[in-house]
Amino acid sequence: MKRLITPAALITVLVCAGGALAHGSSVRVSGIQAALDTTAGAPGDPCAAVDPDTGVAPFQSNAMAGSLIGCWYTDTFNPIVNTPSELVATGEEHFVGCLDLARTGACTHHDPTGTLALTYKFEGRFNPVTDNEIAGGCQHQIVSGTGGFAGATGRVEFKDNVTNGTSNYQGHITLADRPWAADTRAAAASAATATRPRSMC
Repeated sequence: MKRLITPAALITVLVCAGGALAHGSSVRVSGIQAALDTTAGAPGDPCAAVDPDTGVAPFQSNAMAGSLIGCWYTDTFNPIVNTPSELVATGEEHFVGCLDLARTGACTHHDPTGTLALTYKFEGRFNPVTDNEIAGGCQHQIVSGTGGFAGATGRVEFKDNVTNGTSNYQGHITLADRPWAADTRAAAASAATATRPRSMC
């Protein structure tokens, strides 16, 4: 999800690339999250000015590529531990976009599209002299969804790549049974069978 604040400033961050695997209504997800100004390996800059869900400028935004295509927004950030060498924080975030079930690299009318609301816990270690992140990551729990994500549950974990300011993510999303779900899950299962990632949890 993201690397944020240090005692001196608000930083930003997170990311990785991947695809979705469908098994029933449980879909494995993986990919990259990148700050909007990241160029190497970044999924682009579709999220910059306005949150399409709220219509206002976001507090913090990142672009998503891989299984989740769209924009990831930080809504709240509450430090629990904030020392020169350690940062632990919790808060709320939301995702606006689609789940690329067929692994086409784009949102289509077959893909669940909408919003996901999540809670998170971020844990990071920092160099107390340079204030640079040494290691970090966060765990996200899905608490609700809208549109194609209505009734969704699941968990997504991020691990920061401190060398380029992105984060790798992986996890699973369980979709509610909906009229479109059977067709899209069948298509995704067929596409995923030949290219199933071997490092997924």
